[in-house]
Amino acid sequence: MKNLEILRKHLKLKVDISDSDFEKFINLTETVQLKKHELLVREGRVAKWQAFLLSGVMGAYAVDNKGQKHIFQIAIEGHWISDLYSYLSKEPALYNVEAFADTEVLIISKDNFEIACKNISVFERFFRLLFQNGLIQQQRRVSNIYSESAEERYLKLVSEKPDIVQSVPQHYLASFLGIKPQSLSRIRKQIADNYK
Repeated sequence: MKNLEILRKHLKLKVDISDSDFEKFINLTETVQLKKHELLVREGRVAKWQAFLLSGVMGAYAVDNKGQKHIFQIAIEGHWISDLYSYLSKEPALYNVEAFADTEVLIISKDNFEIACKNISVFERFFRLLFQNGLIQQQRRVSNIYSESAEERYLKLVSEKPDIVQSVPQHYLASFLGIKPQSLSRIRKQIADNYK
């Protein structure tokens, strides 16, 4: 299956995986189609799945008491997403995980995740590196929100993750950057004016 090659390439960035181990892992997963706005994880319920995006765009967010979405993760093709706190602890989820467009994901349950880590040694290493890198990125993101201007954060996102900037609607990007959509419009206009 062509889409599974996306996963194989992603895995090989971190670990050396044999064809037989890859097949064992695939047999522990399921491919699911999500429609735009469909939730994979609902705040307050236990997250049963961790998802790898084969296509589409998803985001993880909390909703404040005014109904505003605060996006803390955006995932596109080749990225993993879930509410890891809930997935790993089996406690109620802190976030919603929603498809921002029609999306195809490969999902793995917590039980099958444990089987993969126990029986396919390369996956224990892969997921340790994945979670380690995810924690580092989240800490950098929080630090950047407090230490960089909105324009600096936007330019860094454009530089480091241009696919996300091109794939995600402006109001989601603004929330992810911790600014209002109008501020993001102003920043984009200023940058465009500077290059005229």
